[in-house]
Amino acid sequence: MLRAESRDVCARSHSPARGSALAHGVKRAFDVTAGLTLATLTLPLVLAIAAAILLDSPGPVLYKARRVGRHGRHFPMLKFRTMVADAESRLHEVAHLNVATGMVKIPDDPRVTRTGRWLRRFSLDELPQLYNVLAGHMSLVGPRPHDASELPQAAFDQDPRLAMRPGLTGLWQVSARSNPSLEHRIHHDTKYVNGWSLGMDARILAKTVPAVVFGKGSLVQGGPGATIDGVVGGTDGEGQALKGALSHSFANTGDLVTAPQSPQ
Repeated sequence: MLRAESRDVCARSHSPARGSALAHGVKRAFDVTAGLTLATLTLPLVLAIAAAILLDSPGPVLYKARRVGRHGRHFPMLKFRTMVADAESRLHEVAHLNVATGMVKIPDDPRVTRTGRWLRRFSLDELPQLYNVLAGHMSLVGPRPHDASELPQAAFDQDPRLAMRPGLTGLWQVSARSNPSLEHRIHHDTKYVNGWSLGMDARILAKTVPAVVFGKGSLVQGGPGATIDGVVGGTDGEGQALKGALSHSFANTGDLVTAPQSPQ
């Protein structure tokens, strides 16, 4: 059973997300209805992907990534495993190839399996997150969740993105996912939270379908088959390095990290 971990930070106050309580209720109802429908319709595909992963390389079918969710709660975000089983311990071998700041984006990452490369191209590795949506950890649309080792402690008090459930898709994914810039990601996620509406969710979902079907935005610029959501953290030293990069980014993007507008 999926269960979010409670943290002291959960008790801290966050500015309420934009939109009325009714609008957020409609958003959650849609998440449950659409999520259950999609999970049922894609079940044969999920089973086929699971078999392909097992045949391609030894290791588990699913990868549980520890992510920061609404109000700072940690939760296990599910993904199909797209890398070799010892990918985390081998991160230091390819860290020098990282083209992003504060995130791991490695063009032609040798740790990615053949099946994993195909899954990533069409974002099918994220299908299991439908179960995170049903469990209430995530929404179909929202800001992308950070790895628990990425987000600096100071961000829990100032990051408006924590006022909403993280999303399976979002404004960053459909607008600039191939841009390996943390500032770009923060800008789009914060813009989403500050300007959220049900209409915005509908537009993002409409853009997500062709992006997935045609594999758009799944590659880092300048490198085919690039890592989009690589294993972040690795050793303690690597995790601290990424955390430091994020702290620096927050310090230099204060104009982007602003409190959401009050409910209307």
